[in-house]
Order: sequence, then C-alpha cells, then structure tokens
Amino acid sequence: MADYAGAEAAIKARLVANWPTTRITYQNETPAHPWPPIDGDGLLVPWVNLEIECFGSRIVGQGMPGNRVYRYDGLISVHVFTPIDSGADGGKAMAVAVGEIFRRKKFYDTEPGICVRTEDPYPAGGNSKSDDGAWFGTTMTCAFVYWHRG
Repeated sequence: MADYAGAEAAIKARLVANWPTTRITYQNETPAHPWPPIDGDGLLVPWVNLEIECFGSRIVGQGMPGNRVYRYDGLISVHVFTPIDSGADGGKAMAVAVGEIFRRKKFYDTEPGICVRTEDPYPAGGNSKSDDGAWFGTTMTCAFVYWHRG
C-alpha cells in the first residue's frame, strides 16, 4: 500500500532515473567512494545532494475512514556543488536542468487517489563556499504535494 515513505522513495527514484550527469548523495547516507568525487586527473567534479522535506499533512474534504483524502505538502531541494573558482554558471545550468526533471510532473500514482504532483522548480542563487572551502553550492527547489487516500 502506498504511503508517504513510498512517495519520498519515488522522488529519489525519479532523480536517479533522469540524472546521469553527476553523482548523487542523499540525506543521512555516506557517499560512495571515492569521496570527494574526482576525475581521472584527480580534479574535483560537480555532484548533487537530494533533500526532501515535508511541512505537514491534513485531511482535505470529507469521507469515511479508508476513503479520506490527505494532502502532504513538501519541498524537493537538489543542491548542486561545483568546485570553488569554477564560476557560478555551470552550477546554475545544472540546477535548472535538474529542475526540469520535476517540473509539473505526476508520478507514484499506482493506486486511485494517490500520487505525487510537483510544481514549477526554481534555481536559488548561489550559496557561499562550503565549510571546507572546496565547493560552491546552487540549489534547485520544487514544491510537491503527496495526495493520499486512506
């Protein structure tokens, strides 16, 4: 049966299936080796980190138990990290491209009344240097709603 955890897994799977450009890291998971990501010459290469946040849920409409509609509101953030001194354009272009993966999509809809719907993504301005001084971050954010009937 579909649930919110499955909705988050579907968001992750959508990114993995559609983003072959760089390595992807996830919340509370140790990145695969080698870390940090490097090319054949030992130079740092861009990577992205997926973050999913739920801001709450509520019942919308009327219904008997088992047939109520719940709405979970959340935000998908994909943080694009590029090496320091490589300029901001590459990170911004990647943030825009990863946003298109989620622009106004409907997925995780295997059961009637249950799905994830995304809205329009936007690339936020570049952040400052990372704590270790090696990375410059640009973030793509996209609001989503997980609709659940239960």
